[in-house]
Amino acid sequence: MTTEARNLFDAIVIGAGPSGLAVARELRHRHGITALILDRAGAPAISWRTRYDNFRLNTTGFLSHLPGQRIPIAAGRWPTREDMVAYFDSYVERQNISLRFGCEVNRIDRTADRWRLDTSAGEIQAPAVVLATGNYRTPVIPPWPGLGDFTGEVTHSAGFRNARPYRDRDVLVVGAGNSAADIAVQLADNDANRIWLSVRTPPHLVRRALGPIPSDVFLELSARVPASVVDPLIARTHRLVWGTDLSVYGFQRPPLGLKATVEQRGRIPTFADELVEAVRAGRIEVVPAVKSVGPTCVTLADGSSVTPDVIITATGFSPDLEGLVGHLGVLDDRGNPRGGFAGHLGDGLFTIGYGIPPNSPLRSIRRHATRLARDIARYLRDSALARSEAPQPVSETGPPRVRGRRAAEQGRLR
Repeated sequence: MTTEARNLFDAIVIGAGPSGLAVARELRHRHGITALILDRAGAPAISWRTRYDNFRLNTTGFLSHLPGQRIPIAAGRWPTREDMVAYFDSYVERQNISLRFGCEVNRIDRTADRWRLDTSAGEIQAPAVVLATGNYRTPVIPPWPGLGDFTGEVTHSAGFRNARPYRDRDVLVVGAGNSAADIAVQLADNDANRIWLSVRTPPHLVRRALGPIPSDVFLELSARVPASVVDPLIARTHRLVWGTDLSVYGFQRPPLGLKATVEQRGRIPTFADELVEAVRAGRIEVVPAVKSVGPTCVTLADGSSVTPDVIITATGFSPDLEGLVGHLGVLDDRGNPRGGFAGHLGDGLFTIGYGIPPNSPLRSIRRHATRLARDIARYLRDSALARSEAPQPVSETGPPRVRGRRAAEQGRLR
């Protein structure tokens, strides 16, 4: 791992998560471009380092690697948090990625021919910039009426490490995704008193594997099959997979089919083997969405109420890009960069890792990083060529020497 000292580069990548690491690797190894990654944290992949203790990857490790380096087989089918952190650290070293930690990027502005970054380490300039801070930059807690009056503890899932602090306490977990399910199960397994799981939008509950085959492999195999074909088949097998109708336990039928939910709303299925078992055993109670909060109780959408000591919200994150690039007009109404999961926003500003991934997140990063690096290299090459062929002012000593197309293409980008 190296740290650059100069403030002028061919490409700057903002964010040392999987997206940023993958793009920087592809730029170096495929195109000979050394990009510098800036990150406000003190280590790569910080969001993975701060996951809860019992975290496991929800997709198989065999299919979830970044370009150029697989996750070790020893990590098993579903790697743990420690496995993934070790993998990302190894990736930085083996792929020779340049990083500068503790560097907060406050704002990006366009100059005549490059981007100017206002950072905590001073001004940095580059002709190409890649936004790769990801979907999980800032935790979001819904502004429920009365939340400020609650006398108990409120925390986001981003701050949850393990269930030990919640032993013998009544806990309301809000959310229906994989983080909410994992947290509720950990609480149930570690002697929390009463546990409620508040569900607003019914999730698609799936098993991690059907026999010897991981569920995400089935989704990968059906990637090119329309949701209108896949979803009815999945719906027919739901009761067979779980052995009963789960609506009797509070899990109502989702409004969209499984694949349509992934494609249209970016919500992956909830791996629920342990969750369903705990709900069936009465250790976790599924309740409706939160309507409002009082000093000691939480009112639910059906008018009922619960009295938790703690509220843990697994309610998602914001990309939080408004201060960084909001003035450039490149964000959609959800605060994500326009153009989907990855793309070129114009003038050498690129993005990756936002919005809805077309496959599982890590696989989408691997596939899109290669294409994006190619587009960045082409942009830098074409920009250098345009500058070299631009008319130059005539001096008193005669016309300047203008490089030809072949010299520009064979020469360095600068």
